[in-house]
Amino acid sequence: MTRFTKHLTTGSAALLALSLTGVALAGTSTAKSSDDPISCEIKATQNRGMITLETLIHSDTSIQGQYRFKVKSAGRSGNTNISQGSNFRAAAGESLQLGRMMLSSGAIYDASLDVTVSGVSFNCAERIGGAT
Repeated sequence: MTRFTKHLTTGSAALLALSLTGVALAGTSTAKSSDDPISCEIKATQNRGMITLETLIHSDTSIQGQYRFKVKSAGRSGNTNISQGSNFRAAAGESLQLGRMMLSSGAIYDASLDVTVSGVSFNCAERIGGAT
């Protein structure tokens, strides 16, 4: 199950209120409540011995920010440590793919998506893989 957290920096609540017209920020990995203007998703699909991970951000309003997508192996399943990141811009109503990577299936991975929009940082995290 995806964990979601957000962190406000000094003054960022006012900036977020202005940029999102007063609607609260929230996110989830699989669905978005009608009250949430922004949500994130870590999508995992398995095919032919590989796991494809995609990170998406969904927004009701036009936004711009930065993201960092990190994947690390968990437990005794190797030594994977990958990090992707960049700036992004999403139009209102857009679902934007932020990052994508392919990994060997059979291992366990901890995936984390850190996003900052208008001074507000939030994180979606997921444990992926293992025995099926």
